[in-house]
Amino acid sequence: MYTKSVFLFVVLALSSLTFAQQKAQTGAPAVQPASTTCAFNFSTGSGHGLTTYCVTQNGNIAEFSAVGNGTLVTEFINAAGPAIEGYGICDTTSNAVNYYDYASSDSGNWNAATATLNGSTVTVTRTTADGIWQLVQTITAVKGSAVTYGSARITTAIKNLSTTDRFFDFFRYAHIGGIFNDFDTTPTTTFGMTPDGNGPGLALAAAFVTTPFDFSIAYVNTVPDAPIPCQVHNTFVNTFFEGSGGIVQLFNLEIQPGHTKTISMTYRPI
Repeated sequence: MYTKSVFLFVVLALSSLTFAQQKAQTGAPAVQPASTTCAFNFSTGSGHGLTTYCVTQNGNIAEFSAVGNGTLVTEFINAAGPAIEGYGICDTTSNAVNYYDYASSDSGNWNAATATLNGSTVTVTRTTADGIWQLVQTITAVKGSAVTYGSARITTAIKNLSTTDRFFDFFRYAHIGGIFNDFDTTPTTTFGMTPDGNGPGLALAAAFVTTPFDFSIAYVNTVPDAPIPCQVHNTFVNTFFEGSGGIVQLFNLEIQPGHTKTISMTYRPI
């Protein structure tokens, strides 16, 4: 057991969650790629369970915070940091091709996203500029209380729009604010502890229907920089690390032409 006070971690799991919305916005206009601007803001719980986060037009979590053991708010992801949170694809079908958007930077080959709000759920639809991939992110708020934290569930439907069977890696990554954080993993979980905080952590849940060749791995990134999907990731570890870094879920998938696979991830304070 760690004695540090704040954890941030990523878990593989299926979940079905609801959340209380702080600020309702609908049909925000599409923006160009790479934005840390909050388009949809959510808050749930109270007291020790208070949890807040926001979603950008492009489907990034630009801010995520929770109250600790007292009244101190711990900011895991901060848009002014700037925020480094988002998704990436390395298409290895023929020549390796990068597609990524981590809020503060992107690969420059995404079409503008369309985002809508329905109750406590934001749906973000986006295609790659080459017409090969479509991502539909459904980000649902998870209800908290005075004693339990809320969460943000991200269900991502990845569709192969091409006429070719495609092999690829999919990433979800979040840099955790702070310099001397503690990170570690389990077979299905990656987490970080914020030593200076008095409170919660954050969880990311993921699940998908597999073929025999699909798999996922939880990693710690030992540098704060967002991973370029197709690079060699020699900064990824599955062991304890102390410093400035982030949490990663990596999925290795195959999708047939015109087919879709869905993964579900949940950021959850603990």
